[in-house]
Amino acid sequence: MAAVFLFILTCLNFSESPVKGKTGIVSKSEVATEEKKDNFIKEGIMGGPADFELTAIPAVLAAYDFTSDDAQENYDFMLMDGNSLVSQDSPVPLGANPFGSMRKEVIMYVVEEGDTPSHIAVKFNINTNTILWANNLRDGDYIRPGDKLIIMPINGVRIKVGANETLNVLAKKYGGKEKEIIAFNELPESGTIIAGKYLIIPNGEMPSVAPRPAVTAPRFVSNATPVSNWLIAPTTGKNWGRIHANNGVDISNVCGTPIYAAAAGTVILSDGVGWNGGYGKYIKIRHANGVVTLYAHFSQMLVNIGQAVSQGQLIGLMGTTGRSTGCHLHFEVHGAKNPMAR
Repeated sequence: MAAVFLFILTCLNFSESPVKGKTGIVSKSEVATEEKKDNFIKEGIMGGPADFELTAIPAVLAAYDFTSDDAQENYDFMLMDGNSLVSQDSPVPLGANPFGSMRKEVIMYVVEEGDTPSHIAVKFNINTNTILWANNLRDGDYIRPGDKLIIMPINGVRIKVGANETLNVLAKKYGGKEKEIIAFNELPESGTIIAGKYLIIPNGEMPSVAPRPAVTAPRFVSNATPVSNWLIAPTTGKNWGRIHANNGVDISNVCGTPIYAAAAGTVILSDGVGWNGGYGKYIKIRHANGVVTLYAHFSQMLVNIGQAVSQGQLIGLMGTTGRSTGCHLHFEVHGAKNPMAR
């Protein structure tokens, strides 16, 4: 009898909620979220004093936790091994489609009350430009309830093949890679395309009609924030701090935020074309100790392969290319601990 009584008492103890709030039961995850929010307000960005004027984040970005994309990034992010894409977790056999079971077709979405292009983009895990380009919209255009919008399955552009156009010409025009276009659209290996058919160019961009504005960010960071005994924070913004996708963390801010080399080294990769396994436009820097840092989702890259860079040197501007729903830097450290993790 005593044994039965103890068993029942133990079960009751385990069944009790760990935390109770004023309005009812509160889960541990809710408390953790609130604590994270409080810590951000108290500690500021990167653990320093909060300066909300310097690090302001648009409401749509601040409200969206980029760590919700972690599972997708873990699935998509690849390492470049020569000219082949090799997954970190489960190697992709040569010749396999790197886009896996990702949706390949566009869908139609009926605009609801309160929708904006940026909110719709977050809802479907694509960036705002992809929404605008697919629907011939410009930044600032109004959308109304009942409007129908084309929703792309991936960041990039959707184009109708014209007469006499070739895959090579389209790839160059829209900033894509032929192999990625073939893989995503399941084209024959020859890359044959048919006039009148639609193609999706992963991470492609509509040709700019205006010259790219000059970069006004300082060439070297003036107030570097040390995050280890040899690395500095590569940018400013909201550091989500959660390790995912090849020892990487996400730091979100407005597009165009400067990104700096976390340590001196040599640029061993600077790829500004294509999906690149979800990285979009990305850079790798090898440092004197053999460690490699990786910076992904640039809107603009400012260094080239083989170039020597100093610690704190401007290497590009934050963007939302590749697997990205909003402007942020995905920062990886290969061969050492990532000091941006919390």
